[in-house]
Amino acid sequence: MTKTIIDRPIYRMVNYIYAFFVTNLYFMLLISPFMMVFYLAEFTVQNILLFYLALIPFGPGFAALLKTMDKLVNEKIIEPTKDFWRFFGQNFKLAWKYWFVQWTIIVILIIDIHYANLYMPMLAPIFLMFIAVCLVLMCYTFPILTKFEVKLKNLFVISTYAIFKYLKTTLLNLSTIVAFGIIFYAYPGIAVLFLMSLIGFFMMYNMQTVFKQLEQEFSKNDN
Repeated sequence: MTKTIIDRPIYRMVNYIYAFFVTNLYFMLLISPFMMVFYLAEFTVQNILLFYLALIPFGPGFAALLKTMDKLVNEKIIEPTKDFWRFFGQNFKLAWKYWFVQWTIIVILIIDIHYANLYMPMLAPIFLMFIAVCLVLMCYTFPILTKFEVKLKNLFVISTYAIFKYLKTTLLNLSTIVAFGIIFYAYPGIAVLFLMSLIGFFMMYNMQTVFKQLEQEFSKNDN
């Protein structure tokens, strides 16, 4: 049987490139205030409030990006503009609440590290470890809040449980972020066009088995 154009590998490849580029563009648009502050202001404790406010849109934007990439993983095709902004609206409330709490904690820890280095240097590694825990936690909190209806408190509990329950996926997601970080460092000009959408795609791809198992556990609890 003759393949239609949409079944041809070249069409799928172009579709994926287009989807990655457009969704990444929308995400970068949302965090553009932070990018401006990052390039125009020095990252100091005196400027920390400026950085804090500039990065608040990251949460809803990243949640929308992940949900869009999840659809791409499962359905192989998306409408980047329509899907991204639809998912942005759907997940905005919980994503904003979660990110507000998480980002506030991280900023407080950054300030703690600054003053610890000045007065009690032995405490700085402890605060740095807490920041690392927050970042690892985000590998689950953001994907989970896009897939399930959960309360904020339960989101933290489920994500903490998942880190250790699905250790292989945890390590896989972390290695994905590190790998793309290295690529961005080596080829920033090209990588910036696709970086976050590719990270989101592979994170959601890695999470598919976890989602199925969590859904089964939620179903058992409901029964």
